[in-house]
Amino acid sequence: MAERKNFLVKYVDVQQLHSVDFMKIWSYYDKDGSGFLDRKELDNFLVDLMGCKGKEITERKLTEFRDSVLETVDTNKDGKVELGEFANLLPIEENFLRKFPSRKKDGNNFIEGKELLALIRDIMTKTDQSVTLQDVHDYREAVMRVFDKNDDGRLSRKELGLLLSVDDK
Repeated sequence: MAERKNFLVKYVDVQQLHSVDFMKIWSYYDKDGSGFLDRKELDNFLVDLMGCKGKEITERKLTEFRDSVLETVDTNKDGKVELGEFANLLPIEENFLRKFPSRKKDGNNFIEGKELLALIRDIMTKTDQSVTLQDVHDYREAVMRVFDKNDDGRLSRKELGLLLSVDDK
């Protein structure tokens, strides 16, 4: 197999991924933004995953691993891995909701971009295990229409409090 940079190396020692990191990993491997990992994208992820574990990577081992992964997580048996299915492959923190804002990566008092997508994914997976990337983006648009009171494209602490139905103190 050709030598290339392993995107997962920085996550090797992480016991549980923060939801934002999960979304970064998803975005990295879903190269075409289709909302699922096709065979090539899944293979790239699996090569990196096996490389992090120090395993020798051969075409045969990759094929066996891919088949095993698809058998385990591809619940609709379409030969692709969707966002909700991908979540079953990685150790993700239980819930981003309770950790906000103390666990925000960038230190500002707004949630936007991948942080917002991670939050929405967490909200959705609490009620539905079959969440697709399109579902997350659709829900994000609805959330922004309802809760982004000043239309700045991000949620302030107060706006987030409205979304989560908590008192902002």
